[in-house]
Amino acid sequence: MITLKFAQPTNESQQIEERLKELSLAYQTVSNLSSKQVELADGITTVQGYEAIQNYLDQLSGELNQWYYCSC
Repeated sequence: MITLKFAQPTNESQQIEERLKELSLAYQTVSNLSSKQVELADGITTVQGYEAIQNYLDQLSGELNQWYYCSC
């Protein structure tokens, strides 16, 4: 399960949550008062910062689309 961590909800964290919902990914949010920026943890992968998280979600989206349209 993906964990989204942030000190307090912001426009950026809300946009990331919307993106996770659009991709139908299971996630949880955690309030982390020591976080200076939004952070996403997915298994052993941790990504920090809005742009880096969006890039990571772009990559996941591509993988999901390939899997969905796989004709194997």
